[in-house]
Amino acid sequence: MEKHITWGIIATILWGLWAVLLKLSSTRLGHWQSVLVYTVFSVITVVVLYFSLGENTRQFEATGVILAASAGVLGGLALVFFQKAVSSGPVSTVTAISALYPVIAIVFGIVFLRENLSMTNFIGIILAVAAGVLISV
Repeated sequence: MEKHITWGIIATILWGLWAVLLKLSSTRLGHWQSVLVYTVFSVITVVVLYFSLGENTRQFEATGVILAASAGVLGGLALVFFQKAVSSGPVSTVTAISALYPVIAIVFGIVFLRENLSMTNFIGIILAVAAGVLISV
């Protein structure tokens, strides 16, 4: 199996567990406290991995930093809205809806990054959206 598939499967499993734990923590801590604790431990985890895995030989380049910072802001906002959603609704519905974010990424990838979309990819997008709708109804 190719590495990117393996990493993707691991990420999917971890995100599934993450969503359930976020729901459970929000019922005990509340929305903002849960987001704060989650974010602090996310930062700690990333910093430890950054320095312990020895892959930190690249220099920080200004445009890359701006893009990464922008992604961080958008990810933080997405987290806040996701947390609000799981605090007020079923985690199964919220995760099904939010799991459709690749459709947005695919559209932006086609428009701004000039990526190609095959007919198989297009059918996959339609089926993913249909699945998201069916799961969340």
